[in-house]
Amino acid sequence: MNEAERVRWARACTSSGWLFFSAYLLIVVAQFRRAFAIRQSSFEDGVWGQRAENVAFVALPQNLVILAPAAVAAVAAIALTRSAGLAPVPWAPQLVRLVAGTGYVVIGLALLGMIDQFAQSPDWLGGSIMLLNRTAGILMAIAMIRVCLESERASTR
Repeated sequence: MNEAERVRWARACTSSGWLFFSAYLLIVVAQFRRAFAIRQSSFEDGVWGQRAENVAFVALPQNLVILAPAAVAAVAAIALTRSAGLAPVPWAPQLVRLVAGTGYVVIGLALLGMIDQFAQSPDWLGGSIMLLNRTAGILMAIAMIRVCLESERASTR
């Protein structure tokens, strides 16, 4: 693969990554909008508990999987240029940082949902599926953070 092809593929990966990242952000915005539309709660811990539960849905694996291609595309864009000794294409390093930062936010939201579950019902049996799902989301976020941070470190060497 020559230099021009590497740059072309890196740009394609970067733009695709931004589209996946934008898709995930739209899901986050929709969940926040949905959460703050709640006026009366059917939860034991009130309106804020139900809102926390709604917002924490962005950390479920089936929602978080939309962010994974953004991480893969961003890392691929960095790797394509880095392996040839080229400078990263514009916006690829920023995408890597934003995906990693979003991973940290997802971990926080997952933990918020877990705390809310204990406020609703402190028994392990009733919330075990929710806890396992949120834990799976946290593990996915950690994986994305890890690969993004390693990619960023490689791009600044």
